[in-house]
Amino acid sequence: MTFVSDVMAPGGGILLLPFVRIVITLLLICTVAIFIAGVARIHMAILAFLSSGLLFSLWMFESAVNNMKNNNNSSNTTAPPVDMNKQNAGKTD
Repeated sequence: MTFVSDVMAPGGGILLLPFVRIVITLLLICTVAIFIAGVARIHMAILAFLSSGLLFSLWMFESAVNNMKNNNNSSNTTAPPVDMNKQNAGKTD
């Protein structure tokens, strides 16, 4: 499969995380550099704060995805099948 078809497949957006991380890091570097240069200081401070928060949330998302992948790979046991007759026994609808 091509990269585009992999990205467009369900769950394929995770493949774009390294690209998104690089772009947001470049945004953070540019906003901090422009803040230091003294151009539109308050705007650059706000943008730097927001881009650092976005990087942090991306890091948290990646760690959660990696933990989920590790848990799925390490657990070889499966849950016992659910008996639907016992669950639906008291329902009247």
